[in-house]
Amino acid sequence: MREFFSRHAHRFVRDEGGNFAILTALAMVPLLGAASVAVDFTNASFEADKLQESLDSAALAAVRFFGEGHTEAEATQLANEMFAGNWDVSNGNEEATPAAQPPSLHIVYSQVGQQIMAAADYAFNYKPVFLTRLSFPISRRSSASYQTGTEACILALHPTADRAFDVSGSSKVDTSGCSITANSNSNEAIYVGGSGTLKTECLYTPGKVSASPSSIDLACGQARERTPAAIDPFKRKTMPAAGQWVDLSGCGQVFVGGGGGGTCNGTGKTPSKPPAGYSVTLKPGTYDGLEIKGNVTLQPGNYLIDGGTLKFASQSVITGDQVTFFLLNGAEIDIHGGSTFNITAPTSGAWAGFSIVADRSNTAPAVINGNSNSHLNGIIYMPAAEEVQYAGNGATTGECVRIIAQQITMTGNSTFKLDCKSELANNQINNPGAIRLLQ
Repeated sequence: MREFFSRHAHRFVRDEGGNFAILTALAMVPLLGAASVAVDFTNASFEADKLQESLDSAALAAVRFFGEGHTEAEATQLANEMFAGNWDVSNGNEEATPAAQPPSLHIVYSQVGQQIMAAADYAFNYKPVFLTRLSFPISRRSSASYQTGTEACILALHPTADRAFDVSGSSKVDTSGCSITANSNSNEAIYVGGSGTLKTECLYTPGKVSASPSSIDLACGQARERTPAAIDPFKRKTMPAAGQWVDLSGCGQVFVGGGGGGTCNGTGKTPSKPPAGYSVTLKPGTYDGLEIKGNVTLQPGNYLIDGGTLKFASQSVITGDQVTFFLLNGAEIDIHGGSTFNITAPTSGAWAGFSIVADRSNTAPAVINGNSNSHLNGIIYMPAAEEVQYAGNGATTGECVRIIAQQITMTGNSTFKLDCKSELANNQINNPGAIRLLQ
């Protein structure tokens, strides 16, 4: 028996076919393991690439929605919906269940002027197919920017209005060096009619321009129609709050509406028979209404009109350096051509560069008509105003004026300066540029 087992053992050892089978079987274990690892890493890499592509699309969507006026919450929700539609959270995500909620992105927005950025990130643990006891953490990040384009002097915000920007009658408007933008999708979003003429760098609108070729002179050669809407660059600035009303008693009825006995807000009682050239001085503050009838000097600062009317009467002469008028709680403005005014905006402070500002719920229309001796420097920002009728002084040197409102009508001859960085405190209104990925 011993010899039998010894003989068969020697035969088994000498059998090369049996040895090859055993060695092959032993070798297959690491080979199969390596193949499984390779498959899992390949699948994980594929899921990471899909995640990055979906994240890039979401970041581009977020910055576009935010730039077009949606709130951060609204832009994030829309971007999340796009992300969920492009990437299946259940693929390889070990935390996903059939009833799992759609993925939620963390998106951070930032804005400098009109350049907006959005950064989105997402992370999950990838569950391998073969190495089921392991997981691969995968995280990706994407950021996009909403770049600005050429500078605009005028921005009409209404999305559907006919003649959102209108040059009417015999008006002559020259904004050489900067462009005009109307966000309306109407076929007459920008209109030049009658004997009016318009000279500008270019015209931008999601809609169309209605004007005879002889009435417009464009440096860009051809109007840019069907373009994206421009954003309101100042929509996140904080409006001031109205305070206690200023007492105008003592300012003199022929100088200021509401004048009478008193000390004219501490600047001194107006004489009953003022000498020639006498000027009443007003201090910054909150006014329930301000009607200027005569020669008035405004000290530097903010003049808040709380629900009343800011009116420059036909014979008034107003001088104000470093001054901003705020129209709050439905306040209106009425500046007719008979008045003579010289107003400059402040060059420092929260609202540096702004001359007239209406709060974002103020839909009251505005009339701002000067004469040939009137000068207004600064931004007229009335984002909810149904219409702003504006006529500048038509001087060949131009004025440092920018206008934002729902609809804007030019009713006289106006020339706008382009190089106004100091007067406008480096504030700019820009047309939309490219939306691009940064990371």
